[in-house]
Amino acid sequence: MPTAANLPPDLRAVLFDLDGTLLDSFSGHFAAYQVTFKHFGLSACLEDLLRVYSPDWLAVYRAMGLPEQHWAEADAIWLAEAARHAPQLFPGAQELLGTLQAHYTLGLVTSGSSERVRRDLARNGLDGCFQVVVTGGDVCRPKPDPEGLLQALQQMGVAPCQAVFVGDAAADALMAQAAGVAFIGMLTQFSGDLSGGDTPRVHSLLELAQLFFP
Repeated sequence: MPTAANLPPDLRAVLFDLDGTLLDSFSGHFAAYQVTFKHFGLSACLEDLLRVYSPDWLAVYRAMGLPEQHWAEADAIWLAEAARHAPQLFPGAQELLGTLQAHYTLGLVTSGSSERVRRDLARNGLDGCFQVVVTGGDVCRPKPDPEGLLQALQQMGVAPCQAVFVGDAAADALMAQAAGVAFIGMLTQFSGDLSGGDTPRVHSLLELAQLFFP
């Protein structure tokens, strides 16, 4: 398990990914992808999606063979289907964020659309939790490009060496590395390749809380 030694010595801000890190949204998003691809005559089993999954949904479309001229329509179908699901927070999320708020500035950097992200935050009582929220629509270059994370840090007035980012995907790790921000990986059955290197990793938000408050 990681220890407090893995945290920056002058830590001022803790930033999170949303889906798969704080929000247990994979099953609803997978169902939305299935409906979307079926509309275009494509099948998507769980193994297919896990093989190509990326926070950059356009990369998922491309990998699944969906022609670019259909991407805008696919977005509309996906968002409409995703709105039918109500994903819940992972155990310990509200408690952890509430405790962290008393000590650090909190931010959210996600590839999700602004409307969907803010709906999920409000639905789970987190709409006032983060000082800065950067969504997929706020950047030109999605994860793993560091644009979103650097934008959030600039709005916070925090240097990269004073922050840590928590995420569940390889794209999250690469984004943090490119931004010069410490990273902690959240391991789930859907988190992809976070097994290599010396990246600190936890298996739950409860374990993450012990890192900040031993």
